[in-house]
Amino acid sequence: MLKRTRTATTVAALAGGALLLAGCGGQAATNSAVGQEGMGSDTAPATEGMGSDLAPSDDHASGTHDDISASNCSAEDFKVTMQAQPSDAGASSRFLVQLENTSDKSCELGGWVNLTPTNMAGEAIDVPTENVNLPGPDAGLTLEPGKTAFAGVKIERAEKSDPDAQVASGFTATPSDMNGEVNAEVEGFNGDSGAVEIAVKSMQIGTLQPSPQGVVVF
Repeated sequence: MLKRTRTATTVAALAGGALLLAGCGGQAATNSAVGQEGMGSDTAPATEGMGSDLAPSDDHASGTHDDISASNCSAEDFKVTMQAQPSDAGASSRFLVQLENTSDKSCELGGWVNLTPTNMAGEAIDVPTENVNLPGPDAGLTLEPGKTAFAGVKIERAEKSDPDAQVASGFTATPSDMNGEVNAEVEGFNGDSGAVEIAVKSMQIGTLQPSPQGVVVF
């Protein structure tokens, strides 16, 4: 299969503000497609679960993702959700990202999912973004139809008083080595959806994993 090299990138810019997600409250829970509860907090690993119809195919030991296989699928083959996780009182928010294979074929996934914040007009907002090896080195996965892969995202928020703050009202997602993009649905702690306003200063995105265990621990 075709191989190509990809490195973790940092996109320059700055946005700012606060997180307002309708209906956020109570304990963390995954959406109904995953069927998990209590997916983690700032200081403890997410609840262990989701096992593995996903077979690791390639491991890497650094933040650079080298020599991963070009996928046989596209972004449109996935349903992507970002579920809010409990956070401390600091200027950061954490999300559990879930990629469900909605196609009728097995899809190869490399290292990370690329997330791009968008404004109310659907335009991309450029922010410094770093792919990190959390909860461990990236692993190429083969995701069977109907199965889900997981990753954590940490968003540093800008100050509300920042006059240059650009508020994100949504996100688009593209798994590594794939074409196309899909909207990432943002959910509250209890799996409910609502209006999103997040002024993003910077983001860290963890590696895709076959289980949600520990992926939101940054």
